[in-house]
Amino acid sequence: MSDCVSAPVATGTLMCSRMAKVSVLPQALLALREQTRAFGQETRHALFKEDSWHRVKGRLDASEEHKKTAGGEKLPPSFTKIVQDMEAYLNPLLTQFDFSCLRPQAASLPVPEMTKGKDKEEKGSSVKLPAEPGEYMVILADRKLLELPLESLSILQQEGLSSVSRDFSLQLFYTRHKREEPQKVESDNKKETKGGKGNKGKGDQSQAIKVIPASHVLPSNTFPMDTRNFKYIVNPHNEGHLAAGGTSLSMRMKEILETHSQHFTHLWEGSKHTPSVSEMEQVLCRCSAFIYLGMEHLMAKIPPAKLAALNLSECHMALLFDRIQNNASILHQSMQKSAGQFALEDPMETALLLSLAGVGCIVLNQWHSSLQQNTQNMATVLDNILRARQTSGQAVYALRKWNTSEIQHQEITGSCDSKEDDDHHKTALSLSAFNCILYGLPNLNVT
Repeated sequence: MSDCVSAPVATGTLMCSRMAKVSVLPQALLALREQTRAFGQETRHALFKEDSWHRVKGRLDASEEHKKTAGGEKLPPSFTKIVQDMEAYLNPLLTQFDFSCLRPQAASLPVPEMTKGKDKEEKGSSVKLPAEPGEYMVILADRKLLELPLESLSILQQEGLSSVSRDFSLQLFYTRHKREEPQKVESDNKKETKGGKGNKGKGDQSQAIKVIPASHVLPSNTFPMDTRNFKYIVNPHNEGHLAAGGTSLSMRMKEILETHSQHFTHLWEGSKHTPSVSEMEQVLCRCSAFIYLGMEHLMAKIPPAKLAALNLSECHMALLFDRIQNNASILHQSMQKSAGQFALEDPMETALLLSLAGVGCIVLNQWHSSLQQNTQNMATVLDNILRARQTSGQAVYALRKWNTSEIQHQEITGSCDSKEDDDHHKTALSLSAFNCILYGLPNLNVT
C-alpha cells in the first residue's frame, strides 16, 4: 500500500517530501481503531462518573474524584498504549521522510548588537528576541487514519513546528486556499481605499479604525478574518452542574467577551439560549467566524440535510466546543435518534459537512470532554487568536505547547504537592490539549 505524508507547509510554498510505499497489516490498523473507540467510551464513562459524583455530593470541587476518573488509573495507560501502537504502525512509513526542516535553527546575533550600550544590555537581559515562526504541518490521511489521535505522534511535537492541522484530501485543501485568495485581494483593496478616503476629513471613521494598532500587518501567506463579524451561540440546554468556579456557560462567554472588548467583541452577535434551526442558519450564513459552546453536538441543533444545503463560504472558521458529557446530555442525546443521526454527530462527519458547505477551517473535539476543559480550551484558543494574533493553526497547536511549558515549569519549581498530583496534572493537560484538533486552513488571521 502506498501512502504520502504531507510535509511542512513552508512560508510561501507547499511542499511534499516524497511518495513512500510500505507493507501494512490490516489487522494492526483495525486493532488501533478499536483501541481508539474504546478510549472514547472510557472517556465518556469517566466523565459520566464524575458528573454523577457531582450530583450525589452536591458540590463543585471534585478534584479528588477527578483524579480517580479522568486522570487516574485507567485512562492514561489506554491513551499511552494507543500512541505507542500508532507510532509502531506508522514508523515504517515515517522513517522514509526527511523531517530535518522541523529542527529549530539556532539564531545567532552579531556581538556588537548585543553590546552597544548599557540600556540595550539591560533590555536584552529581560526581553527575549521574537523567535522565527515554525513550520506548518498538514496531515492528509484517509478516513481510517483520521479516526486516530494523529496529533500526538512524537514527530509532531518538534520545536520547529508551530501548527499541525489535518484535511480530507489535497483537492479539498487546495479548494479552500483558492476560495480565500480572491477575498484576500479584495480585502487589501478595500483597506487601500479606506486609507485614501481617510484624508478627506472623515475623522469619526478614522478614530474607530485606530482601535487596532496601525502597525499590525498580517503575516505573509495568511488569510484575513474580520473580527467584527464573529458570531456565537451558547446552548446551555441541560447544562447540569455549573462550570469551574460556579460559572455557567453563558457567564463564561460573557467573561471572555468582556476580556477582549478591545478586539471588537462588543460587536459580536450571539445567542445565549437554546437556538432554533432558523437562528442557527442565520448565524452560520452571516458571519466571518462562528463559535458554538454547548452541552449538545452542533449536529443535534441543526439537521445535517439543512446544513448541507447552506452556502457557508463567508464563514471562514467554525470553533465548536461541544461534546460535553454529563448525565443530562446523555439522556437528551439518546432520545429519538437513529444510528445514522448518531454517526453524523461524529467529529469527522461534522467537519466534512461544514467543509462541503464552504467553511474554510473547523476546530472541534475528537472525543467527549468535561465542561471545565471545554470552556478552558475555548478561552485559550480565543485569547491566542485575538490577543496574541496567532493564526488558526498556531492557536490550536499552542494548547499543547502551553501544556508542555507549564509542566516543565512545575517540574522546576516543584509546585505540585506530590508525584501523584504531578502525574495527574500531566495526563489531564495532555488529554485535554490533544482533544482539540483543526481541519482545513491553518493560516487564518484576524484583522
